Amino acid sequence: MSKSYLRIYKEFDITDVEKHLLIMGDLKADCSACRALGISFDAHACPECGVQFKYLSSRRADQHEGERFRIVKRAQEQRPDLTFIDYGDYHKVVGKKKARDFFG
Repeated sequence: MSKSYLRIYKEFDITDVEKHLLIMGDLKADCSACRALGISFDAHACPECGVQFKYLSSRRADQHEGERFRIVKRAQEQRPDLTFIDYGDYHKVVGKKKARDFFG
């Protein structure tokens, strides 16, 4: 049986995602909760703020659509315990939330 990656849409509590998101780069990752930089991919918690990671995303997957599935595959191989979140979707929802909060 051949395996492939498919995008799945599911409702998430954006506040929970913001607090528990590890954003991967080429070599290291960042904590979405406290913005700590240089975190190892295998970290289960942020070394700065201590938050437990539940979700994983990559800005590169949105910047380089041709590489998207290679990046997602690498993320799943390195961290199968985390749910991969599309960064573009996440960024858009967070932007809307910030605008709502600002304009009350």
